[in-house]
Amino acid sequence: MVRRRPVAERAMTFPPEHWSEYQSRRSTIRGMLDERCYTIDWLDVMIANGDARVFASPEAVIVVAVKRYPAGATELHGLVAAGTLNAILPLIAESEEWAKGNGVTFAAIASREGWSRVLKESGYRLHQTELRKEL
Repeated sequence: MVRRRPVAERAMTFPPEHWSEYQSRRSTIRGMLDERCYTIDWLDVMIANGDARVFASPEAVIVVAVKRYPAGATELHGLVAAGTLNAILPLIAESEEWAKGNGVTFAAIASREGWSRVLKESGYRLHQTELRKEL
């Protein structure tokens, strides 16, 4: 089961794995974020603290976090992905294997509609729909 590491332990592992690959795509990732909700600085801190994990290849990076539910389930949650589609898909599979090995219950990606078609063959199914209205 994935457990959050103590702050002192997390601080000793800087820079985190794949930090340079993340940094090389940071400006692209910044452009993907709705900065009313998430800033690039927030994501930097999540990764630096070990609260989010980067998976990377020369052509892509993805950032995931493990979300814990009150009833005990854990979710591998895809936060962002940048790079070529053909390079992103193996990173998703790699992150899923990491999550399985750490006892994570299921994986979820909240993104644009096109991902539902792309990931259907990998076993992803529509779970809920979020409706949003600007106020």
